[in-house]
Amino acid sequence: MPATGFSGFSDETLAFLNGLKANNSRDWFDANRKSYEAAVKAPSKAFSDIMAGELERLTGTAQKPKIFRINRDIRFSKDKTPYNTHIHISWMPVGGGEGAPAFMFGLSTEYCTLGCGTFEFPKPMLERYRETIAGARGEELGKMIDGLIADGYRLNEPALKRVPAGFPADHPRAALSLHKGLALWRDFESSQSATEPDLMRKCLGHFETLLPFWRFLSAAG
Repeated sequence: MPATGFSGFSDETLAFLNGLKANNSRDWFDANRKSYEAAVKAPSKAFSDIMAGELERLTGTAQKPKIFRINRDIRFSKDKTPYNTHIHISWMPVGGGEGAPAFMFGLSTEYCTLGCGTFEFPKPMLERYRETIAGARGEELGKMIDGLIADGYRLNEPALKRVPAGFPADHPRAALSLHKGLALWRDFESSQSATEPDLMRKCLGHFETLLPFWRFLSAAG
């Protein structure tokens, strides 16, 4: 049973994100800063902190939450709108090295989703990953992913269009070799799902389902 102290995001959360999407400017944000603090920042922190404790109990490993900044880095972007119009949160093992898998949550007016995985393997880990999927443990991973996809999860899109050099093109797991990182996602029905009082319980249930996948990636790190 998840700890109490968080009963979902609110209609005000979505209203703020929708307003920011329509008025992505510093003037609008400053005029609505109190709404941001109350409807976005505060519930995001409560959710991330409580979930960190739940994930520590689930994994046996302390998890560090990260709420991604609402301010966009526009230095090298053609899009100069100053703010992100979503909430993104991740939880990674304390002391985890580069490439350690994360649990993830995302909310905008267009989606509510969660996931688990590593976006991009560092080079040594990528090499080990390719060796793994070519062998017996790769069969275990393939079956795990296939089972989760059958249960409604989705795998991130592959980074490559062709099998990497040295990997047999006719290998039964050639499709997995196209990935330079692995993440599985579960999409909720709509962004409104984030306002339901049992959001924490549902997210934790999905993270528990994804735990074997998290453990597999942790061992590969």
